[in-house]
Formats: sequence, C-alpha cells, structure tokens
Amino acid sequence: MARRGCVVQAREGSNRYPRGCQARKIPIETEIDGMRMSKTRCLVLAGIVALLAGHSPALGQPLQGELDILIGQSNLRSSKVGVVLYDPMSRTVLAEESPDERFIPASNMKMITSGAALAVLGKDYKFTTRLERDGDTLFVIGAGDPGFGDPKALNEMGLGIEDLFAAWVEAVKSSGGIDSAPIREIVIDDRWFDSQTLHPDWPKDQLNRWYCAEVSGLNFFTNVLAVYPSPTKKGEAPSVEIEPFAPWYVIRNNAKTSQNGSNTIWVSRPDDTNEMTLFGDVRWAAREPVWVSQHDMPIIFGRLLSDRLNSAGLGHPAVRRVAEGEELPPAKTIAVVETPMRVALERCNTDSYNLYAESMLKGIAREVTGQPGSWNAGSAILRMILEERLGPGYASQLVASDGSGMSRGNGVTPRLMTAWLSDLYEDNELRGPFLESLARPGETGTLRKRFTKNTPGHEVYAKTGYLDGVSSISGYVVDDRSGAVVVFSVLVNDIPTKVPIARVKDMQERIVLMADEWLGPAAPRAAGPSN
Repeated sequence: MARRGCVVQAREGSNRYPRGCQARKIPIETEIDGMRMSKTRCLVLAGIVALLAGHSPALGQPLQGELDILIGQSNLRSSKVGVVLYDPMSRTVLAEESPDERFIPASNMKMITSGAALAVLGKDYKFTTRLERDGDTLFVIGAGDPGFGDPKALNEMGLGIEDLFAAWVEAVKSSGGIDSAPIREIVIDDRWFDSQTLHPDWPKDQLNRWYCAEVSGLNFFTNVLAVYPSPTKKGEAPSVEIEPFAPWYVIRNNAKTSQNGSNTIWVSRPDDTNEMTLFGDVRWAAREPVWVSQHDMPIIFGRLLSDRLNSAGLGHPAVRRVAEGEELPPAKTIAVVETPMRVALERCNTDSYNLYAESMLKGIAREVTGQPGSWNAGSAILRMILEERLGPGYASQLVASDGSGMSRGNGVTPRLMTAWLSDLYEDNELRGPFLESLARPGETGTLRKRFTKNTPGHEVYAKTGYLDGVSSISGYVVDDRSGAVVVFSVLVNDIPTKVPIARVKDMQERIVLMADEWLGPAAPRAAGPSN
C-alpha cells in the first residue's frame, strides 16, 4: 500500500519503490576504517515505512490483546521481551511489544549478516581457495572461504579430508612434468582478510571451542582439530587420534579411562598456542569427536600440505606466510576449491556456524572497499546496507560488533529485524536463496527440536539464537497457497537464571503459532512415503 506524496530514494537499477511515488538518486560519501568512498547510493525510504510509525501499539492491531495476555502469562519474571509480528502485504503491524528497544540478538545477528552478504555478493557468488605453481614454489591463495575442507561438506560428498589432500597432491604431480624439480617452498597468502582473527568481545574462556574458531583469509577444516579419544584400561589414559593427522602435534593426555558415568572429555588450548591438554573421563569411543579450535590455521594447512607432498615424494617444502606488501609472481592455477553461496548460507543459518557468518561479514568488507576485510569495516557496511535498503532510521537501530552474534556488543530492535526480513522477502532475487537457508521445524538445524508440542500448519522458516540470558527467534510464517506471510521477531534478554529456558522457548513458539493461526487454515500436508 503506497503512501501518497512520499519521496522515495530508490536503489540504482531498481524499481523497488511504491507506485505513485517519485524516485531520486543521491550521492553519499562514507568513511570506513579511514578509507573514504564515494558512490551513488539509492535509499529505500518507503515500502516498509509503516513500521516506523508509532512507538506504542496502535488501535486495531488484530493480535495485540492476545500477545499481551500471552506475555503476561509466561512468567518470565524480569526478562525483557521484544516482539513484532508484521504483515508485509498489507503493511500492518499485527502486534508488538517494545518494538524499538535494542536487544542482544545472539545468532539472530546471522540473518542480518547473511542477508547483506547475499545482497552484496549475489546468489551466484562462490568463495574460493586456489593452489598455484611457479616452478618449484606453490602458492595457496585464500579468499576467505569458510567451506574449504569443511568436514561436514566433505562428508556430504562422500569424501574425507585426506581425499582433498590427495587431489591437491595429484594436481602438483600433474603440473610439473616428468623432470620437474621437487617443491621447495609453499607460500601462504591469507591477506584477503586483516590479521585480527579473534574478535575482542568473544568470551576469553571459550576461545578453544569450535564456535570461537579464528577467522582468517585462508580457512581450513573450519579452523578446528577433531580429537577422537578411545578407552583403554580402567584408570589409564585413553588412546587419542586426531584429524587432520599432523605428525608434529603432541597432546598432553591428562584424561583417564572410566567404566562408570559418561564421557566428560574436553581439550584445553591456551591463547596463541596449539599446546593442547586432554582432560576428563572416557567410558566409550565417542561417536562425535571433541572439536578444539586451532591457532594460525593458514600455517598449519601449509605444514599439512608439505607433509602430504613429502609422503608422495614431491619434496618437503618450507612454509611461509606472504610478506606484507609482497607482490607474487605470475603463476599457473593448478587446483581450485569453491563453496557456493547457497552452501555458505545454509551453514550460516540452518547450522548456525559462526565461521561462515564472520567470513561473510569480512567478505562484504573486502568486496566493497577492496581492502583486507575487517570487523570494523564489515560492521560499517552493514549499517550502510540497511540505510540503502530500508532508510536512515533503521541504520541507527543497529549496533553491529561481529557477524555471528557471539559478541554481546551487537544490538538490534524487533522493528529493525522484521523490516529487514520483510525487505529480503520482497526482493524477488533474494527471497528464494534466503528462505532456503533457514531452518524449519522438525528438520535439520536449529529448529529440529522446536515446535514439538504443536506443529505450525503453515511453513515456518526461522533462525534461533542463544547466549546466557538471551534467547531469540525470528523468521517467517508462509501460506504457500495464497503467498500470505507473517514476519516475526521475538527477542528475549536479561533472562534470570531461575527462569527455565524451556519456558522462554515455549512463549516464543506460542507467539509464532499465533501468527500461524492468524493466516487461516493451512493446506493439507502431503502424506509421506509408505513403508
């Protein structure tokens, strides 16, 4: 529903503004990390303008009374609750609670980051890692690919990490000819991103965990090590295997084999080292490994590649990182590994993998500025994108610290979240890829165990988030028959320790079910295959 008499600043090359409004382009200059950029920016100031009107529930909002009762009965004590339910077709806020207060979003931050990456890089973008050769020197060129050697992605293709190494060793062997000299040196180029690999806001006591893995211009195996302990004799140290295998690694083994209880195994790793110590009890061989983040994965990867080349009789090259300002010679590309945007989006949103979100944030900084991607530049560009697509009022509602939501320095309003999700949904180019990246109840990802008491009749595409004292869920309820949709955001902060998180999740799900019911009866679900 267009507002008459409005002036809309439309994006260049786009007609995405309400009919009946005038469009104009304005130049904007912005400064990111000291780099001044000037380009024509086009701002959408309407389309979702209804969300900007009013800071209190408007008369006639059809679900407001029901929402008020539900929140009141949830007994969340002093928790701070923010909600917006929005119908983008009629531009109507169906219900809201504290819509303009800023909340820590936890992993709901990924929806802003991934949506921005999709808009800037495009749905056909591919993250890449290249292997190049010049004589007896190999160059590993990173471009911030979070999926290079991702064990889950390899497993889905029926491959293991050694299969990747074997392919690269074969590429080296094939590229040199019969009389080729052994490889003398491996040069690692990870300058796609800046050298700050750990965010200063991340919890210092959790930097050894997979979800706090370093973020580099050359990522590999999601920048972690897989540790597989197995029991031996009662009271003795368990046996340990690691993946990827690195013959130089020594893990101090302070764990013990137990015949009672459960596995309580964990691995410590002090900052800026890879000196690891195994603690806890091992009763049985774990089905899943213990994941421990690694320091300086680009150099680790170089050493791993050198070891595999040596085993293949192709030399035992030294490994070094490219020097600052060094210009690399022309070289022949002999192997490329790619991660499509579709895969990266799914790992970011369905699986809630932090490394993918951070690589996207730094990746858009690299794309826009042409300089090594950084958290500061990426955060500034997020605000710039919100201003471009939604209008300047929304940029001020975002505090962006990192891309994944691990930082408690992030802040969003429920109104901003639903406006952003509405904008992505209304974009014909972005809607499909973005929806497909989100989790769905009863399936894989963060919604696999949600909505178990009551199943929504319509399709739900959403992203959850959790930190201590924080729980969030935002997304869409979609009627596939009519195309009607409710965009929702339910953000809860300051949850007291005495309030069970299950109670918070129950309230969130009941709010989503409220939107599901408002859309009307759903089409009958197709029956599953018979046995």
